[in-house]
Amino acid sequence: MNAPSSGPADAHDATPLAWLVQRAALSDDAKAASASAADGDALLAALLDGGHVVDAVRLVASALPPREGVWWAWAAATHAARLTSGDVAPPPVQQALAATERWIAAPDEATRRAAWQCAQDAGMDTPAGSAAGAAFFTGGSIAPPDITPIPPPAGIHATMAFAAVIGSSAADTEHFESLARAFVAQGVEVIRQVGGWEGSIGHARSHHDAMQQQHLAVAAPNGSGAPPST
Repeated sequence: MNAPSSGPADAHDATPLAWLVQRAALSDDAKAASASAADGDALLAALLDGGHVVDAVRLVASALPPREGVWWAWAAATHAARLTSGDVAPPPVQQALAATERWIAAPDEATRRAAWQCAQDAGMDTPAGSAAGAAFFTGGSIAPPDITPIPPPAGIHATMAFAAVIGSSAADTEHFESLARAFVAQGVEVIRQVGGWEGSIGHARSHHDAMQQQHLAVAAPNGSGAPPST
């Protein structure tokens, strides 16, 4: 799955809703179905009413701030682990979920890098691995700690959260759509808790812009302005 494109140079002038549609990289059919939406609720309703449930998951993943998005991915992956494994998931899955939960509780460099190790052990093709990967890609450096910091691409944590939720929905293929809709509803509740659509998008957008600026700094001539490791 590809991370959403960074979009046109004047993206900073876009309204919150227009920015969200751009960041979510909605399919053409989904864009057409939601073209007249006036707010986030209307946009999401248009997607769901049109049967664009995967696009609805993309929308929520892009609208959530990083920490809340990782929690959403972790909650979905935890549910998927119970669906597929009962009370005892394979150790790598358990460890990835536990590492993600530790990062959510204390999002620092140690928990972020521990989540990445567990993500790789669980497998990035698993919901638990994707959720742990989402935590790792929220910030800091993706390079080993003893070399020049390299910030993660802006928005990749949202792509990983999307992968975790879609993978969790596919844990029960017969009920994929109903599970995805339930996870979307859960994500919307989180959005409401962080200031509604505009507030949540504002947090997500600020983080995205900051990550883009870090990339610009790293790419500056002679390496000037390289961001510090966090």
